[in-house]
Amino acid sequence: MRFSYDEIRSGNAVCTLEIDNQTFTFHPAFHTDALGDFVTYLASVHPLCKLSWKDGAFHKTNGGITWRTNPVLTRWEFRRNFEDLQMTITEIQNPMIDEKKNKKLPRKVVTTTCNFNEFVLCVVKELDRLIKRRGLLGYRQAWQTHTFPLDAFLALKHACLYNRPFELTKNHSGTSLEEELVLLMKDID
Repeated sequence: MRFSYDEIRSGNAVCTLEIDNQTFTFHPAFHTDALGDFVTYLASVHPLCKLSWKDGAFHKTNGGITWRTNPVLTRWEFRRNFEDLQMTITEIQNPMIDEKKNKKLPRKVVTTTCNFNEFVLCVVKELDRLIKRRGLLGYRQAWQTHTFPLDAFLALKHACLYNRPFELTKNHSGTSLEEELVLLMKDID
């Protein structure tokens, strides 16, 4: 299994998912916060990404998320069942680009089940590589409209490394910036 999010430039990116001996490539555009929506959506289905202060810190999105991948829309749906993740990716018509009914859409790209923790780790490793290579401002410069999804990334990374939610400081006024920076710089295997 492999997940990559690369070639980010001028509001376009290339996302590659290798799963079940198949490779799928998507080209999200700047019209949507593709990476931010994806990472936040993944954190919303992760039981350890509640930041210990309330359930639903990353609000669940009913029906998944949609990327604008001109000329179609790419819909991601996750259903977690204990250690399994059912993932469905569907292409649907983008009415802003093509007003004529496309009889080939909607089209299921893939429906598969994989190990939830393995998938999350795969995504977190890619995000870790991405942020360390580009930086926060470098990502913003390349993607233009949206920032790197730092909060969901840190929650997912902490869950992968320590198998528990990110804890608040003792006075419950927030998280520790020092802990967040250490987590951000920590390597993940």
